[in-house]
Amino acid sequence: MSWRGVWLRAQITGLLFSSMIWLVVGGLSLPAAALVVGAGVVWLLVRDTRAGLWWRYGARLATRFERVGVQAAIVPVGSLRGRHQPRIWIGARTGPGGVVVPNGMDLVVSPSLVRRIVSGELGDEQASALVAHALGQRPVWRSLLVAAVDVYCLPWNLVEIVVAAFTATAGRSGVMSASWKMRWLVFGVAIVDNVHAARWNALVPLVIVAVLSGTTAVLRRRWLAALRDLGDRQVIIEGLGPVLAAMIRSRSRSVSDLARADTLDQRHTGRDAELQPAVRKRACR
Repeated sequence: MSWRGVWLRAQITGLLFSSMIWLVVGGLSLPAAALVVGAGVVWLLVRDTRAGLWWRYGARLATRFERVGVQAAIVPVGSLRGRHQPRIWIGARTGPGGVVVPNGMDLVVSPSLVRRIVSGELGDEQASALVAHALGQRPVWRSLLVAAVDVYCLPWNLVEIVVAAFTATAGRSGVMSASWKMRWLVFGVAIVDNVHAARWNALVPLVIVAVLSGTTAVLRRRWLAALRDLGDRQVIIEGLGPVLAAMIRSRSRSVSDLARADTLDQRHTGRDAELQPAVRKRACR
């Protein structure tokens, strides 16, 4: 399955929830709905401009010193050489990887990663492996469909932000975890009650919510895994699989991370084996 299929499944909850919100907004005020649509269209048009990158990533253009340091470090990434050399931006919101490639022209790097590069804490191949991983995810972030759905799902995104902030503070006590596990009991009682009372109009949405409560997190994890695999494939293509594998092993000892590192090594070896006949053929000419 392509990444688009996995991504679309992960958006089901957000699409359903946001659709209900927009139906309410449209029913209350058509001018307000038109304003929201207009704002969404404008955002799609300016998202890759200087203002758009600032809004998305808190990005600013790199200084000459920062630009030269980053460009020198990513020389091992063949896809970003010559005419494909990107503009360098420094962004405060780049995610855990510290690098984002939002389109075909720009590279957004976090301040901490720039510091590690220019100070020599991070070698050229290591920096290139991180950038290559972000490069593999570029088809997602430059997709107009992904951007449009992200704008449409703004109500759900706001809910996720609030839930994440609440979970970070209240989740440590264990109350959140216990209450979440008890939801099946609550749903079960509610479903039985609605069936007994023949309230079918209430039963259908209740069942949908119950199903989504169990599938949303699973589909989200699958999408994150697919997104990670996109980056890993590009790292292998650039010949930096063993470098990223070594970086993963140095910071984690979890079984899943070690399995990923092993896959990076094996796929890289397989790639070399596929390339060897072509290399020998060229050498004999």
